[in-house]
Amino acid sequence: MLIDYSVFTGPGIVLGIAVICLAVVSIIAVARSHGRKPVAGRETLLGQTAVVQTTLDPEGMVLVEGELWHARARKTRIEVGAKVTVVAIDGLTLRVKEKEVTDD
Repeated sequence: MLIDYSVFTGPGIVLGIAVICLAVVSIIAVARSHGRKPVAGRETLLGQTAVVQTTLDPEGMVLVEGELWHARARKTRIEVGAKVTVVAIDGLTLRVKEKEVTDD
């Protein structure tokens, strides 16, 4: 015979199935991880609420998750103690806007 089919019996089949299962599980895990939101790094700051520490006119300092950040607001003056939302990150400066008040 030209092809030795004995490889496809016994331990060869078990090994082949195990490799295929591992490949499928790995592909599923990678695909799921791409859909998740970041849990560390600068990207996690987007959308976070910050408290103004020094008046933003238009630049100042804000407190986000226990850390002080340099921040810049758009054209408006925001007083100390006000809550703002992080909308973008420029280097080490956060761009913020005043948080909208909702009636709950």
